[in-house]
Amino acid sequence: MKKLQIVSTDKEKCKACYACVRNCPVKAIKIEDQKAEVLEERCIACGSCVRVCSQEAKKIYSFKDEVLARIKNGDKVIGLLAPSYPVSFYPLKPEEVHGKLLAFGFSKIEEVTAGVEIILPEYGNYLAEAKDYVISSACPAIVSLIEKHYPELINHLAPIKSPMGALAKYLKTLEPNSFLVFIGPCIAKKNEALNFNESHIDAVLTFKEIKEMLKEVVPRMVSGYPRNFTQSFPLPGGLIKSLKHRGYDIESQKGISIEGKEQVIETLESLKEKKVSGVLFYDLLFCRGCIDGPEIDSELTYIERQQYLLELSKGNKTILSKKPAGTFRVRYTVKARKLPLPTEEEIREILAYTDKFTPEDELNCGACGYNSCREKAIAVYQGLAEIDMCLQFLLKKTRGEAEFYRNKYEMENRKKYYLDGITGQTEKIIEIKKLIEKAALSDGNVLIQGESGVGKEIAARTIHYLSERADKPFVAINCAAIPENLLETELFGYEEGAFTGAKRGGKAGKIEQADGGTLFLDEIGDMPLSMQVKLLRFIQNREFERVGSNTPRKVNIRIIAATNQPLAKLVKEGRFRMDLYYRLNVFNINIPPLRERRDDIPLLINRFMNEFCERRKMAPKIVTSEAMSILMNYSWPGNIRELQNVIERAYYLAEGNLIKPEHLPAQLTSKALSGERITKLTTFKEAVAEVEKKLIIEGLKATNYNKLACAKLLGIPRATLYQKIKEYGIDA
Repeated sequence: MKKLQIVSTDKEKCKACYACVRNCPVKAIKIEDQKAEVLEERCIACGSCVRVCSQEAKKIYSFKDEVLARIKNGDKVIGLLAPSYPVSFYPLKPEEVHGKLLAFGFSKIEEVTAGVEIILPEYGNYLAEAKDYVISSACPAIVSLIEKHYPELINHLAPIKSPMGALAKYLKTLEPNSFLVFIGPCIAKKNEALNFNESHIDAVLTFKEIKEMLKEVVPRMVSGYPRNFTQSFPLPGGLIKSLKHRGYDIESQKGISIEGKEQVIETLESLKEKKVSGVLFYDLLFCRGCIDGPEIDSELTYIERQQYLLELSKGNKTILSKKPAGTFRVRYTVKARKLPLPTEEEIREILAYTDKFTPEDELNCGACGYNSCREKAIAVYQGLAEIDMCLQFLLKKTRGEAEFYRNKYEMENRKKYYLDGITGQTEKIIEIKKLIEKAALSDGNVLIQGESGVGKEIAARTIHYLSERADKPFVAINCAAIPENLLETELFGYEEGAFTGAKRGGKAGKIEQADGGTLFLDEIGDMPLSMQVKLLRFIQNREFERVGSNTPRKVNIRIIAATNQPLAKLVKEGRFRMDLYYRLNVFNINIPPLRERRDDIPLLINRFMNEFCERRKMAPKIVTSEAMSILMNYSWPGNIRELQNVIERAYYLAEGNLIKPEHLPAQLTSKALSGERITKLTTFKEAVAEVEKKLIIEGLKATNYNKLACAKLLGIPRATLYQKIKEYGIDA
């Protein structure tokens, strides 16, 4: 017969659980794209993978269609029942099983116990002639195991047909045109029928398959069935017991029965290494006897199956219609395919790929299906396993992926939160938001330019919190608010004893505090030239020294600078270093003043109103159309900061639910009434100073000259208020 694959994988159902790898005694599984493919050249058809596959992804080659076609065609189809059939069909009696099969369409039913009678003389004669130990060949899984994986032992394999093969040959001599169908618990019998030499079997059906086919069949009544003394053959040690019963002298110390895949492989390993001696005959069964085959499909427990068969075998006699003629010997051949073995260095390279560098890293958890990490590494080298099957490695990888998606999710949330903090829908603001997103993706220095009050610090914070430095510090320093003699210590810090009044233990500067994060240099245009030199040196090598120290310190920070002054003009005037300007201006963002995006004013008013009311737990008020018209037409020299203060002031002044023109500052309403806007030619700085002075005076009046309340009303720190009162010479 043409060689066919007995067990294969439905790749659509396979879920990469590796249970088949774990349970395959000969590792006849190849993992490819996380799908477990059965390798015919290594498979012994023991059925271990079929038993453990929870997804039912393992498919067994089936003869069902061919058998049904033969019966339908009226061919002479003879069923050969394995000796263990009574325990599979229980509670049906043996004669009822025969009747069902005949009613289904089988021409005749034979019991394979008759094949046992045929092979017993062959074993007796062969053992009498043997000069070395002999391994039984009744179990087809054992034959395949030796042919494919223990070729060193093939000369010890008894060259005798299995009971199924012997009976099939016998029946073919009597009825050469018959179609012989073996029915039993063993998947390996399909392999024997298809791939062994001189099989004589035409088809094999497992008990599960035939019971499914017979589901609707009403059994035909039969008067009896062949009863044979070897009914107990499928029990553990059945062949040795049958030989003794038949009178062949197999002494206990020279004949040993071994059942179960672990024990069988352990025995073959010992025989291969020549570690055992003194035993003449090894009766090996891959399962715990044929009553425990992979397709036994019995409702009885293992011990109940044994007892039931022993009960049936009492008083049975030998029945053969005609004495067998000829020989029932067979020649088994080496089918082993050697796999390459890696060197120790190659094993270490494979292990290193999954982060296993020392013996302690090798957990040998078995999740991949292999007993040890090294065994898996060898399988990877041989092309049987995929390198990333390692659970430890996959968990680490999965944690990394989970972290990636968690960060991505958090980043999306942060992006929405911080970008929404930049209120506006005008084309200019949409473009600014895009620039901020791009700047956040890079790690280069950023220069933000714009008038006072446009929201430069908000833009800087947004860049920081959308970047990979988001979980590190954001440290801000106003270069214009700190005297020149203190700016160096504020930036670089100082050591103990650096100057009179220096704190004990020294102090870290803003640069050091921002390590890993972002340093925001506000009003960089007001930084003295002497400090510009020191800042430039730091930016070039990311090293600095505290004041009073000679020890360089390294930090990893990103610098974002902001100014309301035209730096390019200051460079031309020699008031700002050109090299520092280009160092800072890697990524330039220019925020437009509020008067250039008037359509955003209603949105900003709505936002400020909601934030203020939520903070104060107060109900919002409505801005009348007359007041909104004034707000829209004002030039806003103080930009967003001025707008925010105007809205908060108006809220307090409005006694009802409406904010009217009379609740707005005089400089807004007077301009509106006269139809003027601020057109006086002056610098932005002077205009802002004028507005700030007026706001502070009005704030002091509104709070009865309570500076703390005034600072809160204006939304500025108290220290800033004191500084502005002094700067503008306000009588407070």
